[in-house]
Amino acid sequence: MRLFSLLLGGFVLAADLFTKWWVSTSSFPRSRAVIDGFFMIDYVQNEGIAFGLFHSLQSSWKPVILSAMALAAVAIVLIYIWRTPARARVLFIALGLLLGGILGNFVDRLRHGYVVDFLKLHWQDAFAWPTFNIADAAITVGVILIIYDSFFGPADEPEAEKVLADD
Repeated sequence: MRLFSLLLGGFVLAADLFTKWWVSTSSFPRSRAVIDGFFMIDYVQNEGIAFGLFHSLQSSWKPVILSAMALAAVAIVLIYIWRTPARARVLFIALGLLLGGILGNFVDRLRHGYVVDFLKLHWQDAFAWPTFNIADAAITVGVILIIYDSFFGPADEPEAEKVLADD
């Protein structure tokens, strides 16, 4: 399962970088409807973090701090991948999604100094979700899976039962 988690992370990273490259280099307009009134491609250069937080913050330290946060998050995810019991399948999926998503936005930030966002969900003119990318979607789904697993996943065996089962 650890290898699966790493491969899933690699797949998410590749899909994210490819779609960002495609949107950045394609000849169609940077903002166009895909499904009228619901979904559009809207190219945005996000210098902040999730949902555009810290986008307008001007500091020479911002790229360093955001990169350090990403590297710390990658380290934490890798530690969890290696420490998670093999039976925790949902958790391995979640960790793979997180790994690929974090790395996708990190690579973008290193290459450009910003993250390319381009997916925009909206309901007519009444509601618009902040523009996002494949990496953001993977991170969001990964977090939801971790929350789901923590409430509905298999319960850990009490320590006493583990000892008896090993005998």
